[in-house]
Amino acid sequence: SMARRLQEVEGISAAVESASRHDTGGVSPLSYPFNIPDATFLSSNNPQNATRFCKFSLHLHSVLCTYQDADVTRVRNRYKLIVKMCILTASQEGALVRPFPSLVQDSSEFEPHSFPALPTVTIQPAAASPSPAAACPETSVGQHRAQALRIGAQISELSNLLPSQPCSEQELRALRHNLLHLATILKNDLSLLRPSSPQETLGLEEVLGSFDFLSHDINADEDASCLGTLRKPGSFLELDGAWLTSGDDGLDQALEIHLDICCILLQRMRATRFSPSRQELLQELSLQAEALQRVSHLLLEKNKISSTDILPQVQRTREVLLFWEACVSGSSSSPFLCDADSFCATLRKCFTHKVEAKQPGQAEKVFSRLLGQLQAPCRTVPDLRPVCCPDRVTLFQLSAYLRRWGVQDLGAHITRLSKEERILSALRSPKRRRTLNTLRGQLVAELLPLGCTLQTLAALQVDANHKVSRAACKCLCRAAGVQTFRNKAVIYYTESLKSDDIQTQQGSCLALKCLKATESVDHITEMCRATDGALRSAARETVLSFGKRGFQAFQRMEQLHISVEEAVYINQETEITVL
Repeated sequence: SMARRLQEVEGISAAVESASRHDTGGVSPLSYPFNIPDATFLSSNNPQNATRFCKFSLHLHSVLCTYQDADVTRVRNRYKLIVKMCILTASQEGALVRPFPSLVQDSSEFEPHSFPALPTVTIQPAAASPSPAAACPETSVGQHRAQALRIGAQISELSNLLPSQPCSEQELRALRHNLLHLATILKNDLSLLRPSSPQETLGLEEVLGSFDFLSHDINADEDASCLGTLRKPGSFLELDGAWLTSGDDGLDQALEIHLDICCILLQRMRATRFSPSRQELLQELSLQAEALQRVSHLLLEKNKISSTDILPQVQRTREVLLFWEACVSGSSSSPFLCDADSFCATLRKCFTHKVEAKQPGQAEKVFSRLLGQLQAPCRTVPDLRPVCCPDRVTLFQLSAYLRRWGVQDLGAHITRLSKEERILSALRSPKRRRTLNTLRGQLVAELLPLGCTLQTLAALQVDANHKVSRAACKCLCRAAGVQTFRNKAVIYYTESLKSDDIQTQQGSCLALKCLKATESVDHITEMCRATDGALRSAARETVLSFGKRGFQAFQRMEQLHISVEEAVYINQETEITVL
């Protein structure tokens, strides 16, 4: 966490300040025990060790640069002093002098006495960590490069979609920070999953070149990027053409999926003005931000990652862990993702007995529905484009799905899903009227509800059989008393008004009338000028059913329409006069 990092930096700063006094007896500023997982202090001045220390220093500074309040600015100033003193001390051995001549010239400010030789920091390499090529032999070098380029382009696109200025939504701020943190790790090769070899293309001088911020005033960091050349006006990241990889092919594929989900959600947020829909999208974005945060932390702390490391503590149940282990054992050597076919096959193997199959093929429908819901970017907002890799399922998607629906027992959740699938099948059968009449009370409360269930209920309101349509209206009126159902239904039906299908729009208007969704009145009013007569009539009927608030919204719409017509008439009259 950020608080823990700040405490560590405060402790390091205190050690440096005590070391800078003449009565310290030559205490080394690096004698303070850095809290770096899997790190040891060695006595040799190895350039590779210096490289790893500089990588860690750049990472910590980049995190501090994303915060601008007064307390953190003070810590950043102290941190700048720490790095300078470390560089100056190491320069006594001739290792780091050349890249920082300006710092050596100003050494009197930071070096009141001579420090002894300092130990350097190293991180133990992964024990026989398989390379991406070994883990996925079917993936060529060209495919690796193409995927690394796509990740860079996605991060750049996300930076353009996110507001460049500080925003009020906490979820967007968290996503922006976690995205910047992840980009820092990937661009500067800080991931411990990357194989370490003597042929590493990133040498010591290249890493030290990233420390240009040490030659500038720390107060200028607000206008400069902690990522060097990554920032440009209007976008806090610009990575088009950059190769970004975590060092693990499976994790790169998972990152590509989740960055695409973030793009889908942000694009939809730009297109919606309905406050409940925005809140729903923000909640989904917060789940993705948490996934990116977990990835960043694991890349810095682990050289070998398991599914236990990825899942939050509350989700590390024996059922979930065994299920995911079965998913990845047959189709993938990566703990991060599996094939969609393998996922469905494991569902059939582990949870077929949980499905209440009243009809042949019911289990297949349930598992297919579960897969679709798990891969959906949002549970309630409809008509979102599918993710870039529908043939893959990531462990982060499974984790987000469990959080999204509050699932504690996966088997019980599948049983609940099978009940809704059975009700959905009945609503589409000749017995739909009887099913509508039985949907009340606890049975409605047990519905998730799925988008397809809400869509079917809306369509039944315009059914050719008038008895069925009346039963559907009564069912939705009863369901309005179940708050959890109503909240999801209002979002779904309000967003469905944007559909290109006239029948879907008409059914959504009538459903919002039954739910008494006065919060959607402005969006329904826009349908009152539709070209289709049935849709226009349904919209006006719905708006006027909201009483005074609906009447006022209808009047505003009429006045706006009159103003537009008058403006068009004045423009035409002016054009005739000029001619």
